Amino acid sequence: MDAAATIDKWWTFLVRGLLAILFGVVVLVWPTATVFVLIILFGCYALVEGLFGIGYSIAKASKGEKFFALLLLGLLGVLVGIIVLARPGVTSLAVIWVIAFWLVLRGFLMIISAFEMTGTAGVRWLVGITGAIAVVLGILMFIFPVSGIFGIILVVGLYCLVTGIFLTVVSFAVRKVQKTVDGTLTAA
Repeated sequence: MDAAATIDKWWTFLVRGLLAILFGVVVLVWPTATVFVLIILFGCYALVEGLFGIGYSIAKASKGEKFFALLLLGLLGVLVGIIVLARPGVTSLAVIWVIAFWLVLRGFLMIISAFEMTGTAGVRWLVGITGAIAVVLGILMFIFPVSGIFGIILVVGLYCLVTGIFLTVVSFAVRKVQKTVDGTLTAA
């Protein structure tokens, strides 16, 4: 296996980052939109992001790389997306619990994934920090569930925006590493 194959694909981080930014912007620009629409958007985001995670983990597994945390993260996203999309009319509190649970598990799995990743330490730190932010937000949602669905959705929007920015930055850092490795391999 060559060195270029062991580095994560930069565009997967970019796509996930742009999806997160898009969802975060929609939530922040239209905070008074109906809760139902925001719940559907969140369900779609979790489902699509989960599918990307599963696909990427399968690609990593086929190369013999560590993939388990990323696979669990993807499966979690798909599961939460399906639950939210199947029952969008459930009470606001139930949605808050589902989102909080998703954030905590997602955060822990991102932290684990940061240890399994290949690439630079800076990229791994950004993924780990993003995971830690998710854990903190999820715990806050468990502690203060009555603070209102709009406040919680705004927090989730901010989280997605920050996560999207981090993932976009990570994508360019990974791309730079890939170019360096590809240039080194071609020169050799």
